[in-house]
Amino acid sequence: MTNAPDESAAPTAGAGGLVFRPDGTVLVLRRDSGEWAFPKGHVDPGEGPLDTALREIAEEAGVHATCPDPTATWVTTYVNAAGVPRRITWFRCTAAQDARFTPREALFPDGAFLPPDVARERLTFAPDRALLDRVLAGVPDDA
Repeated sequence: MTNAPDESAAPTAGAGGLVFRPDGTVLVLRRDSGEWAFPKGHVDPGEGPLDTALREIAEEAGVHATCPDPTATWVTTYVNAAGVPRRITWFRCTAAQDARFTPREALFPDGAFLPPDVARERLTFAPDRALLDRVLAGVPDDA
């Protein structure tokens, strides 16, 4: 038996958000494994991607976020460590200037709003760094 991805399997849907405060800082989270990423998670049954993104931001970071333009989305795909293909729909979200990371889950013990250049350096995975650049460029994948 191998851990090779099943190319015929439909990707598992997920959604997440890049959360910006008015000062331009963006929220990044550190997993308990040390990896830095944006908040995201599985789409629950009956839930839309935007609902998922906002729920995951609240659950993982304790931050109340909104999405000013839910029609603007970005997509990333990858195969996770278990060999499951994932397709994540991302939204550009906003939070209040006084929003702060508040640990809510053991999986995410740390997080911060950082200037985009600092966040880019901290992000563990190249696709997340590229996603940040695409969102900052302001051109959604569906444009």
